[in-house]
Amino acid sequence: MSRKLFQSAVAVFVLICASSVRADTVAASGAGSLPGTAEDLTGISVTEITGSIADQLGVEMFEIDITNAAGFSAMTVNPGAFGIPDTELFLFDSSGMGVYGNDDIDGGNTFSCLPSAVVSNPCSSSRPTGVGPMTDGDYFLAITRSANSPLDGSANDIFTILNSTDVVGPNAGVGPIADWDGGVFTNPDFDLVNFDILLTGTTPVPEPSTWALIAAGFLGIFLRRKQLARS
Repeated sequence: MSRKLFQSAVAVFVLICASSVRADTVAASGAGSLPGTAEDLTGISVTEITGSIADQLGVEMFEIDITNAAGFSAMTVNPGAFGIPDTELFLFDSSGMGVYGNDDIDGGNTFSCLPSAVVSNPCSSSRPTGVGPMTDGDYFLAITRSANSPLDGSANDIFTILNSTDVVGPNAGVGPIADWDGGVFTNPDFDLVNFDILLTGTTPVPEPSTWALIAAGFLGIFLRRKQLARS
């Protein structure tokens, strides 16, 4: 393949892939605290969510597409000025059932991290066996201040975090999320409202139809070259 043909082929590949897979930082707006009022981020490739929680007992929940269950992780990082220093993260499945949660990354870091099950896991803790998303699909990711806990319809705690650094799955026999207990620390600094969540495992791969378009692009270049060579 000539250098010119190779460059043309690469250009077709990049253009087609760019039109189907795009990594986005999303500025949250209007996210509620339960699945029925969650901000819908499905259909886009979300790698970072930024926003603020003005209400002292507030929760922001987002509906997301997990495209690589083993590779999924969510981690809060310092957003800069007025950042919430002590967060919690919780993941729920499409029906609102608890998947896993975390309060503190480690003993010296009060941000939160839901670990992936791959070597490139960004969290200090590993994902416990049998905990975390098992299949790709729609999920709900929630962020709140520590230690606000999700409750089911019978006011049962969906998660029990005995040690703040634990990565935990849901308690046995609990139902889908219906409320929050409002148990944030008694004296948090409520001037600190901003958050920043980094995500992995949420970037889709091209659909089969996209690969067909890529193949068609290469074929078109090849046929065009043959036509020009004969003229």
